[in-house]
Order: sequence, then structure tokens, then C-alpha cells
Amino acid sequence: MGGRLKKGLLLLLYGLGCGLMLCLFTIIKGMANLVFSLLAVVIAIHYFKNFASIRSRVAFVALAIVSFLLFVFIYAVITAMRSGVPGAA
Repeated sequence: MGGRLKKGLLLLLYGLGCGLMLCLFTIIKGMANLVFSLLAVVIAIHYFKNFASIRSRVAFVALAIVSFLLFVFIYAVITAMRSGVPGAA
């Protein structure tokens, strides 16, 4: 049971990390966004090197996309609340 828990936690860690790097890539302008895109690629390569099953790879990609969308939504809500857009509060 400990092996499955470790795999699940690593999947969560890598998926959230990749989603966060992709979110920062879309938010940050300029040359700095290249660093975040490279970090996302490095995270994905490292995960794919350690976990070879198709099921875990699909779960990683799905979690990265869902966490990316979640982080972008959170950023949009915070930005809307700070800018005082009517109906945001």
C-alpha cells in the first residue's frame, strides 16, 4: 500500500508543479516565460522517465491540465478583485 501512496503523491506533486509552471508561462511576459516553459518540460521529462506506464502518464497530463486551468482561474479571480471590476466581489 505504501508504494501506491508514494506514486500518488509524486503524481500530485509533479502534476501541480507542471500546471503551475504552465500558468506562470502564460502570465509572465518577456523572456522570463521561457524559463517557466523549460521547467514544465523538464518536470514532464523527469516524470515520464520515472513512470513508464501509460496510465500514470495519462493521469499526469490530465492533472497538469486541470491544475493549469485551476491556477489560471485563481489568478483571474484575484486580478479581477484587485482591479475592482463590478460584480467581482
